[in-house]
Amino acid sequence: MTKVFPQQGSLKTINITYQTPQETLLGSSETLPTSEPTDPQIAYTVQAGDLPTFSLQPYSKIWIATLHPAGKFVTAGTLSWRMIKNGGSVATGTISVAANYYYTISAFFYDVTIEDILGVKLWSNRTDSNWDYKAYFIRASRFVFFNRLMLFKPISYTVSNLPVLTLGNPGVPYEGQERIQLDSGQYIVMDAVGTFLFEVCYQKTTYGLFRKYYGDVSYQNTMLSQTHASYRPYYYRDKSSTQIIFRELKLP
Repeated sequence: MTKVFPQQGSLKTINITYQTPQETLLGSSETLPTSEPTDPQIAYTVQAGDLPTFSLQPYSKIWIATLHPAGKFVTAGTLSWRMIKNGGSVATGTISVAANYYYTISAFFYDVTIEDILGVKLWSNRTDSNWDYKAYFIRASRFVFFNRLMLFKPISYTVSNLPVLTLGNPGVPYEGQERIQLDSGQYIVMDAVGTFLFEVCYQKTTYGLFRKYYGDVSYQNTMLSQTHASYRPYYYRDKSSTQIIFRELKLP
């Protein structure tokens, strides 16, 4: 019987560079309408310069855009919201906001492309509610680096919390995991920042090497919200790999 042993390819390093979030804090807040506006107050057009860059371009990946509108309710009331993509409704809903509390929305747009126009409409059942902050950031998920099933050995991930918002008085209630997806039901949870070494990982065609939690594993094309007495924005973010080092295992 002939034994077949895999051959190790050369050591490869993939650096993933995320863009600085686009943030705006208004000098004067804008009052929210009491009915749904025609146009979204918060809107961005996806540009090539917004996307993360790779030192080794993946065969495929998914872009997840997140919009973070925020503002304040003077009187307790209900905030209504609608996510818009290219003029069409993606999702809508309401949240309750206490008196003199800030609200922040994290709206996750799954699988966006360049020139997509993304927006969030906001309106209130009170006349003294406002918005004064917005941010926009794009993350990558489901990296497939080669157009074939393959093993990576050894594999090193360097992981950071992204995005990092700086304007206003930012806070983070929860930080999502990055999942190394082994198959449709099995995965390794990346739940810390730093550099981690795995003996072997298997790239799957559907999920690639890993998936983002917010906007992919959960909350595709919908939003999460938070309210707080002082934090604004109070936003959700994920673990994100910024460097991957590996050797490909090849069968002779």
